[in-house]
Amino acid sequence: MTEQEQGAAPGVLSELDDAGVLRLTLNRPEQRNALTGELAEELRARIAEAQPSAARVVVVTGTGSAFCAGADLGALTAGARSAADRRQILAEYYRAFLDLRDLPVPTIAAVNGPAIGAGFNLALACDLRILAESSRLAAPFLRLGIHPGGGCSWMLTRTCGPAAAREILFLGEPVDSHRALQLGLAAQVVPDHELAARAHEMALRIATLPSRVVRDLKRSLALAEDGATFDSVLAVESLAQAESMGSEDAQEGWAAFRERRPPRFRDR
Repeated sequence: MTEQEQGAAPGVLSELDDAGVLRLTLNRPEQRNALTGELAEELRARIAEAQPSAARVVVVTGTGSAFCAGADLGALTAGARSAADRRQILAEYYRAFLDLRDLPVPTIAAVNGPAIGAGFNLALACDLRILAESSRLAAPFLRLGIHPGGGCSWMLTRTCGPAAAREILFLGEPVDSHRALQLGLAAQVVPDHELAARAHEMALRIATLPSRVVRDLKRSLALAEDGATFDSVLAVESLAQAESMGSEDAQEGWAAFRERRPPRFRDR
């Protein structure tokens, strides 16, 4: 019998509002939203549902006092007979946050508490991170005797630079919210009680923009981040800009700018 048949609360809450903001909430507060294999599967299912839906922005957060307290990778791979078996299990597990990273729409992590290990990866997989003041980030993999995974070293190096990435990964010590802001790991740090509202406000500001242009921009940024040459990114930008300049939304944007009023885009 499934959890739903037994009447248990879902492990991931999914709520799409009229503005196109999809809120995904890890809902295992008694486990501090630890990303078990089952919860990772459920998160992947909710992310898959977001792709063909009307979602324009995705916000990821957690219930209770933690964003995501990581996972017991030892328990996750306990039945594996070899390193190859463990690698396959981990590859499937990683997809929970890599699927989020691959979404064509912008994603925001509203980090309401500790984001540890896999939880840190989940936050890093988002385009933007807004942190509650009491939150902290940590990647204590080496302290557990294991190598970081899930693209952690890649994402950290590109987000906060090689020196900070080395410090965070070699020492494994928690990074508080204000240092995270200094390192570029957070876009904003806000009082705990304001986190949900401020994350939603940020999402709404993006959701009101022309969706095609927003998606094209995310693609251009991903190419640059992944190491594409300047000429390659320039070619993608020039094509996307030329196409967008001929749109009704571009006409409305210029008109609103001249008239000093908020634009009323149709592509919403």
